[in-house]
Amino acid sequence: MGQIKQDTDKITKIAWTLMLASAQNKLDVPGEYLWNIPTSADFDEIRGKSWGVYSSGNCIKDKQMIDYTNTVNLNKYLRDPWIVKKYEEYFPIWLNECPRFNFSGLDDFKYSCFSQGSQEYFLNFYMQHREKRFRVLKGEYWWHMEVWKNLGLQWAYIEDDDIKPNDVVIISFPFARIGDEHPQQKNVIDQCEKLGVPVMLDFIYLPNTTYDKLQIDLTPTCIESLSFSMSKTFPVANARVAIRMTRKKMHDPMQISNDENVSNRLASGLGFECMQNFKIDYMVSKYLEEQKHWCALLGLTPTKVVHFAFGDAYTQNGRSYKKRFFSDFNDQQNRYNLGPLFANKNLLHSLGYHDKI
Repeated sequence: MGQIKQDTDKITKIAWTLMLASAQNKLDVPGEYLWNIPTSADFDEIRGKSWGVYSSGNCIKDKQMIDYTNTVNLNKYLRDPWIVKKYEEYFPIWLNECPRFNFSGLDDFKYSCFSQGSQEYFLNFYMQHREKRFRVLKGEYWWHMEVWKNLGLQWAYIEDDDIKPNDVVIISFPFARIGDEHPQQKNVIDQCEKLGVPVMLDFIYLPNTTYDKLQIDLTPTCIESLSFSMSKTFPVANARVAIRMTRKKMHDPMQISNDENVSNRLASGLGFECMQNFKIDYMVSKYLEEQKHWCALLGLTPTKVVHFAFGDAYTQNGRSYKKRFFSDFNDQQNRYNLGPLFANKNLLHSLGYHDKI
């Protein structure tokens, strides 16, 4: 297979086009984060915001899903004492319905707990293991390292030191930087199994993966917990819909609130409605051909996450060593988020950047 030539000029023009359209309120699907919404069409404002077009790990802003969630009546869940439990019980059923991946050992994770976004569980995980040294591979989700630094917790990259008995490991699957299984994942889990080191697997991007019948082995007993979230799957990130699955029941603040029946019923209700109406691989089925098309058009390489592509690092419009997204630990400068292109296909087609498929 020949070398793919990246069209950086077109990539840059599209980023500027989307930010200018945002400032003029002409996007097919408007942005939802202040850091990526221009306050004017001023040159410096557009230039300053254009770098964020491809930089985030956010989900695809699918208009059909947005239109659906706008119709959901969440008020009925506010006083429904059973909705959190319904959400927790239905999630593994919904997960197992996906033909793209198959779990070995998922049934051993019998305890599910609603989480107010993955970050709530991460914080509870940090508290649980605060006396240990946290370990991640380089390119992992930057939020972990930023929080550990600010809280003064011990941590180190796995590449920089051997795994020790007092360590605890977090691995995202697919891995945050590359949108695929990390080449060292199996080896790391094998080491943790031998040493009795707890492992948390973060599956936030799994629903949007393009695998075909992938086998996921959860049988190593060192795998203590699993984290899932709808934030990267569906355009519901700001509702904070996530779940933790564990082998043993936890007794941390998150579980205490769950047992008290004061977990977020509105978020649980929205998550339950989404699961009832959309398959877990909805985005993959809808956008896989779009991913291939945009990658061919821009000279990028598709990853196993349907809205991610891989290419050369860029300085003006994305992650680079000179400009990183929110944190110096955000080391994912070669990963491009194609979601804004998917969401604004009609606009880009009208401007001659994309032939409809």
